[in-house]
Amino acid sequence: MLTGEFDFRTVLPELDADDVGSVADINGQAPELCVLLHHRFGCRIDLVCLDRKGRSRTPEASELQTWLSRLEQGGVDREAIEIAEGGDENRQYDVILALNSFGVRHKIQNIKPLLDGALHPLSRVVIEIRKGSGSYPFLKAYGGCNTLLAPGADSNGLAVLSAEPQEVLPPSGEWSKVARGLAGEEGFFDELEEHSFLFMPRGETLVVTFDNLDIAMTKRDNRRPWGFSFIEAQGWSMLGVMANGWTWFRHQEVTRKFEELRDSGFFQQFSRVVFYGASMGGYAAAAFAAAAPGSTVFAISPQSTLDKSLVPWEMRYKKVWDRDFSGPFGDAVQASQQAGDVHIMFDPYVAADAAHAARFTGSNVTFWRCPLLGHRLGSSLQQMGVLQEVARGAIAGDLTPHRFHRLLRKRHGFPRFQRELANLALDRGHPGLAKQVCAYILRQRDDRFFRRMKERL
Repeated sequence: MLTGEFDFRTVLPELDADDVGSVADINGQAPELCVLLHHRFGCRIDLVCLDRKGRSRTPEASELQTWLSRLEQGGVDREAIEIAEGGDENRQYDVILALNSFGVRHKIQNIKPLLDGALHPLSRVVIEIRKGSGSYPFLKAYGGCNTLLAPGADSNGLAVLSAEPQEVLPPSGEWSKVARGLAGEEGFFDELEEHSFLFMPRGETLVVTFDNLDIAMTKRDNRRPWGFSFIEAQGWSMLGVMANGWTWFRHQEVTRKFEELRDSGFFQQFSRVVFYGASMGGYAAAAFAAAAPGSTVFAISPQSTLDKSLVPWEMRYKKVWDRDFSGPFGDAVQASQQAGDVHIMFDPYVAADAAHAARFTGSNVTFWRCPLLGHRLGSSLQQMGVLQEVARGAIAGDLTPHRFHRLLRKRHGFPRFQRELANLALDRGHPGLAKQVCAYILRQRDDRFFRRMKERL
């Protein structure tokens, strides 16, 4: 086991998780982490019992009672605790805790059935590792591992696995059929090796968006690129650039296509050209804007580059670290200097996102800070009902600070923001302020998370 002196509070920031709704504690070996996660996120905690072969088993009575007692003594609601049954193998979790089990006491390969069914693209696995267990090579297939405590000859280590999409692409030809229908006779669809370009002409404003094909085809009912319905409703033309996986659009075919569009005068036929995207797409929006000098960039939580020589502190997205981020469209900071207005929207409390934003130092850059809404703040703004108005203002060029902050005030009623605000007060040593936040929320509604936090305070 890990040394009793290990401070599990150091694990939470390393999860890099905007929200945690469900946690699996394998064999009940991580009650301290369960308590911390429940206090932070108000999440559900499942006890998942597996034998050494990775098969589901029924917990022993004493084992179950000990685990329940430690959680309840730590302030976890009994109604938030579940005992996973044998038929729950495919239930997905935001965080899986694997301490003193696979990779230490049992063969790491035997956790494969659980991981295959329980991981989703944003899952995290906190796992204890014994030196020489083969855990790192095994876990590499599921994503990138960040070592928090290196294993030694006489002590175990601890790592956080950040699951990455396994890139299960739609059947061959399905996207081509959809895209060609959208392009019609006046647009075009170019299908390349790892990427595709779909152009739909409508008006004098062109919005260039960047998306992952897997998400568009499997996570959206209408199987449309990022921003499609919003852009269509405005009567704007659209160029949707799709990646067949998490490529960060780093392939010579993408560079060649944008150079071809630039040199042919494609962008010059529009009165306004806007590059729009989030995260990986936000990086691409800022990087490829260089193909249309004077264009507008609207990037949500973008990376500036994943070139480790420039951003050695960026520990996410290890899957793409070996891609080439050189060339005229490599560093989004340099490439976006040729744009007109560059809008960077980010959460300053997400350290990596804030560090990427800080690299954009051009005089054409405007920062739109969205505190405590997380890396996936586009989703948060959409849930708040303000993303389209913010995007419309940035794309049209009339988004003012007054208008933006008026829209952002809606976060005061957004549960995620409220939880993060209370937790931030606690993290910074202001329990009185956290208690005020709880009281304010409870005057508006009965909320178990804030009710229990207030009781603890």
